Amino acid sequence: MSDRALAIIVPVRNELGNVAPFYERTRPVLESLAGISWQMVFVNNGSDDGTLERICEVRSKDERVKVISLSRDFGYQAVVLAGLSLISADRYAMIDVDCEDPPELLGDFHAALDGGADVAYGIRSNRVEPAIVTFFRRIFYYLNKRIADSDIVLWMAEFAMITRQVRDAIITPQTTYVFLRAEIGYVGFVRVGVPYIRGVRTSGKSHYNFLNMTRFAVAGFLASSTFPLRLILYLAVVIGFLFPLVAIVAGLGAAGIASLASVATFYFALIALSTIALYLARAYKNGVARPVFVVDKNRTYL
Repeated sequence: MSDRALAIIVPVRNELGNVAPFYERTRPVLESLAGISWQMVFVNNGSDDGTLERICEVRSKDERVKVISLSRDFGYQAVVLAGLSLISADRYAMIDVDCEDPPELLGDFHAALDGGADVAYGIRSNRVEPAIVTFFRRIFYYLNKRIADSDIVLWMAEFAMITRQVRDAIITPQTTYVFLRAEIGYVGFVRVGVPYIRGVRTSGKSHYNFLNMTRFAVAGFLASSTFPLRLILYLAVVIGFLFPLVAIVAGLGAAGIASLASVATFYFALIALSTIALYLARAYKNGVARPVFVVDKNRTYL
């Protein structure tokens, strides 16, 4: 029986100091997996600091190291999608190059899939971050799960290993707003979570700041839920019942009712139009259907 093919998808953007340490730490883990032939696929997201050259140095010593270069920075989700879409394998793992997510856990993921799981993912049990960031992160996860149109896996990031059938299912949607953890929750299958303690970066600083977190949270809500659109209807019903009641209880005259109606109408329209605009913009971009990523073939080595 031939070995199963495992592709390790590794997004990189300006990670010059992390490429070689990641390879040296991950290679022994992959070589210890029985019945597996593997390739380590770095997806270069428009790096301009020598990251590509460093990957090529590692590749010159080990042809199992591959690199897909994108023509510019397309964002993290698009980078992971590129790796999943362009590589053929039986199993796929996704992991960041900075080693905050320990490569050693790939062995546990592999064992979980051998045991019958279709998705094995890391559950981060700790983060070195300000308490206020942790608070809002918890709010995001639980609120997103409550309003999502389909299942959302709590505390799941993109650090995971999946089977070919899961990969095929999650890359099928034709959307310009990729949110892979929502897609994994939507398609179902057998999932196993593996708790772990998150490490520290091998080198450099994280590119992920509070602004990026906020954008990610908004994208997560919009990609996984139509509840904000339904909320407009709910608000209209509530206002429709409360407005006459408030007017009667407060004993407002015609002028007072007109003033209250103007204020209520203004804020309702502000909320409703803003929400509709967000979804309309996403529908427009999906209609234009520009590619989620563009590959630079001159700097891609598979």
